[in-house]
Amino acid sequence: MAIAEDDRADGTRTTGSGTEQAARPSAARARRRKAPRQPVSAASRGQHRERTMNALVFRASEAEAHLPQWRALAETALEPNPFFGPDFLLPYLAHMETGNVRILAVRDAGDGSFLALAPFLRRRAGLFVPVASACASDYGPLGTPLLAPSADSATLSLLLDKAALEFGTQTFLVPYLRTDGPVTELFDDLARQAGWRVACTARAVRAGHSAGPAGEEQFRQIGTRRRRELNRQLRRLEEANATARFDSLTDPASVGEAFERFLALEASGWKGRRGTALASTPERAAFARAFISSLAARGQVRIDTLDAGNTPAAMLVTVRDRDRTFSWKIAYDEQLARFSPGAQLTRRAMRRNLDEAGFSDADSLAIPDHPMIAPLWRGSVPFATLVVSKGTGGALRGALARLDIAANRRLRKLARALLARVRKGRG
Repeated sequence: MAIAEDDRADGTRTTGSGTEQAARPSAARARRRKAPRQPVSAASRGQHRERTMNALVFRASEAEAHLPQWRALAETALEPNPFFGPDFLLPYLAHMETGNVRILAVRDAGDGSFLALAPFLRRRAGLFVPVASACASDYGPLGTPLLAPSADSATLSLLLDKAALEFGTQTFLVPYLRTDGPVTELFDDLARQAGWRVACTARAVRAGHSAGPAGEEQFRQIGTRRRRELNRQLRRLEEANATARFDSLTDPASVGEAFERFLALEASGWKGRRGTALASTPERAAFARAFISSLAARGQVRIDTLDAGNTPAAMLVTVRDRDRTFSWKIAYDEQLARFSPGAQLTRRAMRRNLDEAGFSDADSLAIPDHPMIAPLWRGSVPFATLVVSKGTGGALRGALARLDIAANRRLRKLARALLARVRKGRG
């Protein structure tokens, strides 16, 4: 498939069909995550280098030609998202995603560097309304686009306009978008431009924790009763198995061996019985092995373990993207459940995070109010689904998409409640 491109230059240019507003960086702001936004002075505007941007689209099979620019963007993006980097996305698309996913990017036409990137596919917002959606799933529940520090709302506009041409719709979803960072601010900027409408829906909070004094305070916020109970259970685990040992593995060879043990441990539990473990299908296992192997080679994977004697009691796979860590997968030995091995390891992993140099914050990637991790990691990671629309009828299409999402969430909640009742009855 040939790469499709749209070119835009700073300023306004006149074409044969009239005047076209091109992608002009309205404010070449130097953003840093969690840093307050600073107004752009007139002097800064005057010093801004005129820049032409173009949008392109390619499939996973065509990604090799763009890997240097893609990796450079992933390593410097405003907000980390390892699930939109090539180490995750390419094996995921090769083994897991059956939809027609296309990778959209915006690049600087001058030096060829990528300014934005996100995978998109066509799907329904909920039950009925067709949209173009960023490809974020339960295996990588983070839909934050990769945006360069110099990107602005014009960069986002060009990216979404290209998506509109590719998918034939002007209604877009960005699921699992963190709402506490500069990328959300850029979408706020986009909402102030003529023709664009941006709304948040399905707002939620999942567990996480901070670094430094705030993280230490969160570590101490576990209830006294819960802390004593965990300590008692750990002693009982040691007594029953001669030893109980925590370890953290980071070198690629050790990570590879430990991940095989993790796959077996996860498959031995309820996920294996329900067919949702990573090793439950060859495709899922191939994706997971490729992802972990690739990131481990870059020093971005840590596997924390709690061993009872020579047996793994619990294992936690953590991915690090610069200063942020993501708890990707956890598994435990159900025969040792009375010792709370998963909770033991989750608390120890928080301590490990806090002790790491350059660490800023952790995202559990867990469902909101997770009964095990939420009481242990007392920080919060806010996220939402962003509904973006443009053009005539954009407000109506956006409203219909939000209603469709809400209806689908209610239906899923009802289905989960019914399934829980059925399982309880069988038990």
